Amino acid sequence: MAVLGLMALILALVLPGLQHTYVRQRDRANLRKLVVALRTARSEAATTRRRVRVFVDLKTGQYRLEGVPKFGQLTGMKIVESRLVWQDQVKERGYVAFYGDGSSSGGRLRLVDPAGVSYRVEVEMITGRVSLTSGAT
Repeated sequence: MAVLGLMALILALVLPGLQHTYVRQRDRANLRKLVVALRTARSEAATTRRRVRVFVDLKTGQYRLEGVPKFGQLTGMKIVESRLVWQDQVKERGYVAFYGDGSSSGGRLRLVDPAGVSYRVEVEMITGRVSLTSGAT
């Protein structure tokens, strides 16, 4: 009985930390999916020689690749800064466009997670290069 009681106590102490770690990693994975969508758009634009956009809704945190009906969702992170081409500034919807010559409209999103860690997604105008950096705020 004592061993079972001790195991239950240890489990009660460890499970909340595991759940917090799971949520944090899920949120980071969703951010990486946004980066993958941007890189996919860049690649598709260069391959097809036409403009391809990634739409972002700043209020809901949803994003989608042009021509793909499925939305991605940024969960657990707050968008604190953005530089996009505005599709609807009142509704806070914008996009980043990639062009067939390898360039882009450029763009930047800065997000902060509940722990205060800041993430920056940057799209360069001339090269269309997409980067993700992180650091404490």
